[in-house]
Amino acid sequence: MNERINQIIEYVLDNGEITKDEILNSFDIADEEYAEIKRAILKHQLIEAGAKGIGGFVVKKRAGKTPDDTETSPTFSTEWENEAVQRLCELLQHRELEELLGPVAQTVRQARKYATGEDRRGSKPELAAALIIQHGFDLFREGKAREMIGRHARVEVPRRWHPGKGQAISFVDATGFPPEFAGIPTEDSLPHYEYLEGRFELQELADFQEEVKRQLSESLRSPGRRAIVTLPTGAGKTRVAVETIRDWFKQHYDPSGTANSRSVLWLAHTEELCEQAYTCFRQVWEGATFVSPLMLFRFWGKYTQLDDEHYESLNRIAYQPSVLVSTPNRIVNLIEASDEDRQQILNLLRASINILVIDEAHRAAAPSYRRIVDELVGQDERMSLVGLTATPFRLEYLGNDPEAGTKELREIFANLIEAEKTLGDDPRAELQRRGILATPIVEIIKTPTRLSFPDVANPEEITPEEIEKIDNALKIKADNSRRRMAVFKQILSICEDPLNLILYFGPSVRDSECMAYLLREKHVPAAVVSAKTRDVTRRRIVNEFKAGRIRVLCNCEVLTTGFDAPRITHVVVARPTVSQVLYEQIIGRGLRGPKFGGTDICTILDCEDSLPEDGHRPLLGYQLFRHVWKPRVIQS
Repeated sequence: MNERINQIIEYVLDNGEITKDEILNSFDIADEEYAEIKRAILKHQLIEAGAKGIGGFVVKKRAGKTPDDTETSPTFSTEWENEAVQRLCELLQHRELEELLGPVAQTVRQARKYATGEDRRGSKPELAAALIIQHGFDLFREGKAREMIGRHARVEVPRRWHPGKGQAISFVDATGFPPEFAGIPTEDSLPHYEYLEGRFELQELADFQEEVKRQLSESLRSPGRRAIVTLPTGAGKTRVAVETIRDWFKQHYDPSGTANSRSVLWLAHTEELCEQAYTCFRQVWEGATFVSPLMLFRFWGKYTQLDDEHYESLNRIAYQPSVLVSTPNRIVNLIEASDEDRQQILNLLRASINILVIDEAHRAAAPSYRRIVDELVGQDERMSLVGLTATPFRLEYLGNDPEAGTKELREIFANLIEAEKTLGDDPRAELQRRGILATPIVEIIKTPTRLSFPDVANPEEITPEEIEKIDNALKIKADNSRRRMAVFKQILSICEDPLNLILYFGPSVRDSECMAYLLREKHVPAAVVSAKTRDVTRRRIVNEFKAGRIRVLCNCEVLTTGFDAPRITHVVVARPTVSQVLYEQIIGRGLRGPKFGGTDICTILDCEDSLPEDGHRPLLGYQLFRHVWKPRVIQS
């Protein structure tokens, strides 16, 4: 009990706050124990109870002498950031900057304490700089920041914020901030669908891609066939599948329109992956001269909503070759809908779809995918099912039956398609030899943190829900300043080489914001993105990173899929996970080889924490990784 109390106190002092739910879920504490722990922790002179309805604990707002505001802050490479720091210091009081910065103020303070031994509040320039790093030119998107700054500048505050628009520009100008803080205007919405006819040059498929394409084409010649296609991450599964579908459309296209039309439904679990697939279809059609015309639909999120405007367009899939790229959630919502209009669209899909493609098909055993397959494919001998994945098996936590995951996928897809003749028994090694994939080299960062795991019934057979629970607990325990400083020092040494480009995965958004601040303090161009970052802002930051103007891009886990920056030289995995799938997604961001514009070698920096000695725990992702990828390991 005392050990857990001390761990919670350390976490609160480090990060500024922790909720009751985080305590219960991460420290194996029952509700009946919580009251006793709460009494003990509230005796600490620097900690008080969290907000009503949230519970937990927060660091007390400490008064006392504020530091000299002439102290230096990170010097930004862009003048608009430096001007913004100066203006924030002119307008706002010290406590107001702390309020806007939130728990990050405490996180930065603790980082300074472990780095220099000095325990003090941040100066106004330091706090203002951290605030700019946290929000960038989207600072005024935050209502509290608008209200506070508008009040001090005596300027009318816009009730709603429309980046890049007239009211935002006027407010920024009136408050004396650089024009960049008006934000980037939201881009015009992408088209809901497109009509493609062809033209464009694409690089020819490699031999291993042609081998897979031939097998998939053969499978699609017989309606109702099922198959799962596997190629390692970065080897072009999407391109191969799209070209195969292109040829399939050409084979069955009837220009007279007298034959029944044929259509494809492509499912991907995130909107980023949907957009990648959509782009690939467009490029492949534009790169071909003799193809069938194609209706290509964005059928996810805000696109092609089921309203009067789009019903007529969707009905065209009954008589024109079409591809709908969608998320499983959109299709499940159709299945569960009771209104007549949505049932009509669902029946249209059943009648018109000939091929169902599931991207990241190792997820196909999930209830949502199972339901879609049952509803749309079922016993329909006309509809083919195709899966795409780098891992057509499940390696982790299978208990007494190590083949259980593979059997589950085989039950769904029946046949495996791979490039066995051209890539051999070890496709990753062959693709690394060819320069298509980078060779990973792992460096170990030893940390002072001890991780512990929530209890699970059987560490060798863990459900997805238990994986999520364990990962949440690990993230909280890994989110501390001593560990952060150990990682920071390693990143700082890597940044001595101006050619290095580093992608950082932290245990929390707050940690990623703090890491970006620490790096900027040392004049390293760094930025942070999170789930709250606007899409248009994130694209700007990612483009700056790809161009090398940002050297370190920090995030928690928003860049695990749908993100491509080929020149990454280092991936820092400071976010502990027991999920091999998540871990492979993280390191896969850096494994693009020189043939695809990437690097020969990518260094993976893993954090090695102290772990329970009894061995009664699941393996962390990086420990499982070594059995699959067999990289060279360097102790740091």
